[in-house]
Amino acid sequence: MFYKDISVWVALGHGILSFFSPCILPLIPAFLGILFTAKNKLLKLLGFLSGFSIFFTVIGVFSSIFGFFFAKYGSIINYVFGSIIILMGTLYIFQKELLKPRKVNVWKFKGGSFITGFLLGGVIGIIWIPCSSPILGSILAIAASANSLKGAVLLFVYSLGISIPFLTIGSSISKLMTASFKAPRWELTLRIIGGTFLILLGVLIMFGKMVV
Repeated sequence: MFYKDISVWVALGHGILSFFSPCILPLIPAFLGILFTAKNKLLKLLGFLSGFSIFFTVIGVFSSIFGFFFAKYGSIINYVFGSIIILMGTLYIFQKELLKPRKVNVWKFKGGSFITGFLLGGVIGIIWIPCSSPILGSILAIAASANSLKGAVLLFVYSLGISIPFLTIGSSISKLMTASFKAPRWELTLRIIGGTFLILLGVLIMFGKMVV
């Protein structure tokens, strides 16, 4: 059962960690405003969840397909993926992004249809990638070592780790944690804890202590 698989919970933890990306937190109230001011809120919300989840699920499938070609190398691949995750953890601690965020006009998705919500979910997923690139890189390395079904499940769970707090406590957390114009202390603490978690995870995978 997937819920007994530790890698599923690791994926959820990656998603929650991605939710706290400093460059995305200030934008959350605007995103929620666009999402919940529509006339058909439920329809748009369902569309958003579908678009956001499918976007990351597809990435998980492609990551697994990519990893499939290297599966023949056996334990060597553990060292490769473990090293990648350690690198991602180090980059996260030092706040180094693999991709630079780009401005996207999300206000064009103010409509209340399922399709509008679906497109909004995909666009917000794209926006989230640069902000959480080291964390996403880590979970993609894990997904790459799994089969396509499991890779899809891991990235779906990752998307839930972002969307659940985003849709429930997102606005309150955003206002609380962006109250200061200077980089708050919580940001550094989160980077150290989250980065250390990724590094330890990479070491465990590298030495075969965690099978994903």
